[in-house]
Amino acid sequence: MEISELTLKLIILLTPGVLATTIYKRLTIRHKEQSDFMFVVISIMFGMFSYLTLQICTYLISYIKTYSKENSETYEIIKTFSDLPNGNSIPYSEVILASIISIILGFLISKLDHSKLINTFAKKYNISNKYGDENLYSYFLNSPDVNWVYIRVIENSLTYLGCVESFSETPENKEIVLNQVTVYNYPDSKKMYEIERIYLIFPKDKIIIEQAK
Repeated sequence: MEISELTLKLIILLTPGVLATTIYKRLTIRHKEQSDFMFVVISIMFGMFSYLTLQICTYLISYIKTYSKENSETYEIIKTFSDLPNGNSIPYSEVILASIISIILGFLISKLDHSKLINTFAKKYNISNKYGDENLYSYFLNSPDVNWVYIRVIENSLTYLGCVESFSETPENKEIVLNQVTVYNYPDSKKMYEIERIYLIFPKDKIIIEQAK
């Protein structure tokens, strides 16, 4: 299938959005896997924000040049917007600049998502009680005050006390890595042994976690 020049141009212009979305997807936690359609939609949004940021920067530079009497033009429209219908012209320099902006944007939006700033603001003013998009397992372990935890394995009569190093989950299981671990017998809490680091995996409905310190 032959790709038209306009289609090729659009693919190249979408590069910043794809970069930002890839970073955002890697750094944020979601309970459900993102669909391909949503990936495309978010990529377009990130791409538009990247080019709009580039346009604002261009406006500011033009304004500064005009103010300093180096340039008589007040505003300058980037070629990405002005020449979009022209399939023969690809503003590579603007794509590169927008890609750099999109990488920064991807990290900033990921930080905003991780800090739950929007959700905290909404909860403070009774707009919404939603804590975020991840499930409670990830939300609990991501809490800044949760470092040391007890993990109860009632079926094996064991309790693990340790500091959370990392965790993840699949549709079937929940995984967690602890360090500075002390293992106790359950339910009498008799100390059995200590170990520097341990990896644990449980079926999604067979894990009990308590905050320790």
